[in-house]
Amino acid sequence: MDALSLRSLARLLYLQGRGASGLRGDRVAVRVTFIWPRSCEFPVYERLVPTLTIPYLAALTPPHWEVTFADDNYGEVDLDARPDLVAISVSTMAAVRAYALADAFRARGVPVVLGGWHVSLCPDDGEAASHADAVVVGEADDTWPALLDDFERGRLKPRYVSHNGTDLAGYPRLDRGLLDGRKYLTTNLVQATRGCPYRCSFCSVSALNPKYRRRPVDDVVAEVTRLRGRSLFFIDDNLLVHREYSRRLFAALAPLGKKWIGEVSIDIADDPELLDLAAASGLVGVLVGFESILPQSIGEMNKDQTNAVERYKAQVHALQRRGIGVLAMFTFGFDHDTPDVFERTLAFCDDADIFAASFGILTPFPGTPTFDRLEAEGRIRSRDWQRYDLQHLVHDLPGWTPERLQAAVRDVEARFYGWGSFVRRTWKLRRYPRLVRPASLLLYLVVNLQYVTTFRRRRRALAVPLA
Repeated sequence: MDALSLRSLARLLYLQGRGASGLRGDRVAVRVTFIWPRSCEFPVYERLVPTLTIPYLAALTPPHWEVTFADDNYGEVDLDARPDLVAISVSTMAAVRAYALADAFRARGVPVVLGGWHVSLCPDDGEAASHADAVVVGEADDTWPALLDDFERGRLKPRYVSHNGTDLAGYPRLDRGLLDGRKYLTTNLVQATRGCPYRCSFCSVSALNPKYRRRPVDDVVAEVTRLRGRSLFFIDDNLLVHREYSRRLFAALAPLGKKWIGEVSIDIADDPELLDLAAASGLVGVLVGFESILPQSIGEMNKDQTNAVERYKAQVHALQRRGIGVLAMFTFGFDHDTPDVFERTLAFCDDADIFAASFGILTPFPGTPTFDRLEAEGRIRSRDWQRYDLQHLVHDLPGWTPERLQAAVRDVEARFYGWGSFVRRTWKLRRYPRLVRPASLLLYLVVNLQYVTTFRRRRRALAVPLA
C-alpha cells in the first residue's frame, strides 16, 4: 500500500472513529467539497453558465452531509481546506487540472472521488484511478448515494459503475444556493431531458448517454415555477429530439412569463408551429451546432440527420425574426475542410446575420467514434488532455500543421469579434425588431462582450494581433 493510500485510510479510520457513537443514529455531520476544475486558461462558457452537475449531486447527498462547492474557473479551490471527502467532475479538457487537484488533496490526507464524462468514457485506462481513492463510471444517480454510504462505513470501493440510464421521473429537488448568482449569466439551470439518440461521430454526449429520457412535463414546470427571477437556461443537449414532448413543454411554459435559452438542433426552424410555440414559451436564444458550412464535412461527422447546409440561412432568419438569437457553433479540422472554409464561414455569418458565434477545432474526445477512427488510422498525435480543449489540433490533418490551423481559427475569432464586426452586427439587429426587446438585447450584449473580452485576453497572451 502506497503512502497516499495509507493517508487516505487513516482519514477514513478517523472519520469512522468520529462517528463511533452511531453514524446511523446521531448522524455526525460529514463534509464533502465538490470541485468543478478549470478546463482552459480563458474560459468563456464556464464563466457565463455554471454546472448543474454539482447541485444535482448535492441533492442526492444525505442531509447530514455538509456540502460546499468550489468553481476552479473562478479560482475558488482552497487546497488547505480539510473536508472529509473531495469529489471532482472530470471533463477531458480539464483532466490534467483535475488530477493535479486530486493529488494535492490526497497528499494532505483527504480522500478523493473522480467522476464525470472523461472518466466514464475511459473506464479501463487506469489513469483516473491512479489519482483517486474511488472513481465513478456512468451516471451517478444510483452510485453516489451508495458510495457515500460505503464511505461512512469505512469500506469505500475503488470503483462504482452505473449501467442503466436513470429514470428522470424521480428527479430530485435541487438547491441552487451552492452557486454564486453574482458570477454567472444565470444559476437557473433546468434539465428536461437527458441523452441524445443521434450519433454525431465527434460527440461525447451520444457516446456517453445514447439512451434518451424525458422528465414529466409537470415536474419540469413545477421546478421552473419555483425558480426566482425570470431567466433560465435549459441545459439539455438537444431539447427537440421528441417533438411532441417539446410541444407539450413549450405550451406549459408559456403562461409562466419566463425567458430562456437552450441548445437545439437547427431543424427546429423547419417546423413553424413548433418554432412559434418555442417563441411564445419565452425562448430568446439558442446554441446551435452548425459545425460546418461544407456538406462534405457535415456528412463526415454524421450530422446530416439534422443539418442541411443549404437551409442554414433561411433557418437562422426564421429564428431571429421571432426574437430568438442564434449563437452558432462552428468546428474546423475535418478531413474535407478546404483552405477557403474560413472565409466562407465568415461570409456566411455576415450574410445570415449570426447573433454570436464560437469557433473551435475538431477534438477527438476519447470514447467517441472519431477518436476510435483516428486512432485506428494512426493519426492521433497527442494524448495530452490539456490540448483536447477545442483550441488545438491533436491529430494528423492532411494539408495542415497544428500551428497553421490554430492560427487560422484564431484569425476567424479575431475578425468576427473585432470591434468593427461587433458594431456592424449590432446595427443589423434593426432587421429583427424582436431581437431588440430587453431580454434578447441583454443576452446579445452579455454574450458578445464576454467573448470579445475573452478573445482579446487570449490574443494578448498569444501575442497575436486582433483585427
